[in-house]
Amino acid sequence: MSPRLPTVFLPALLCDEMMYRDVIAALGEAIEPQILMSPQARLSDSVADILARAPRTFALVGTSYGANLALAIALAAPERVSALWLMGCNASVPAAGGPDLAAGLEATPEAIIDFLAGIVVRPTDHAATAAFKAMAHRVGAAAGAAQARALASRDDIWSRLGELRMPALILSGDEDPIAPPACGQQLAQAMPRARFELLSQCGHLPSLEQPKQAAASFHAFLGEAAMQPAR
Repeated sequence: MSPRLPTVFLPALLCDEMMYRDVIAALGEAIEPQILMSPQARLSDSVADILARAPRTFALVGTSYGANLALAIALAAPERVSALWLMGCNASVPAAGGPDLAAGLEATPEAIIDFLAGIVVRPTDHAATAAFKAMAHRVGAAAGAAQARALASRDDIWSRLGELRMPALILSGDEDPIAPPACGQQLAQAMPRARFELLSQCGHLPSLEQPKQAAASFHAFLGEAAMQPAR
């Protein structure tokens, strides 16, 4: 039996371990999962904290905010990240909306959570909508505000993406309004060993909306990555 692959999962903004529960169950004995959260107001502080708690080497999974954190971690310690799986990732440096989102979460958290719930998953997916709201209330507005500020102040990394030579899977939902498929395609083209996949009938959070399909894509990707020579 092959050893289980140490795999670190980084949730999206206002999300917790629930967003990966079904994916982890579907992957079964293929991985040794660890879900880590570090809602700091500076992405660099979260990077240092995650690296201090992560295994020596590991596959790294991130969604949305967690995907941007994953990219920062991989750039900070590429020798420790054996593979990358990014979902709902818009790696472009944002406009000034991050501080506004942070301020909104601090002032009117219920209204902002309701607003976000209407766009992070497809409106017709009531189970995923309810799951997001439950996670957001557990994580709390203060942590979400810190995550939003970290995203707003992150560095432009596009010129460095060619440094990420580990195998990477970029997964996008075909109905994602926050990180449309073009964002995932552009990201995959910038990374030497990345491949892009599109999930149908899926929004911004594939592991909530299409967990079995997302897990199947990652499992196949890991099998192919294991057959590739290191670079």
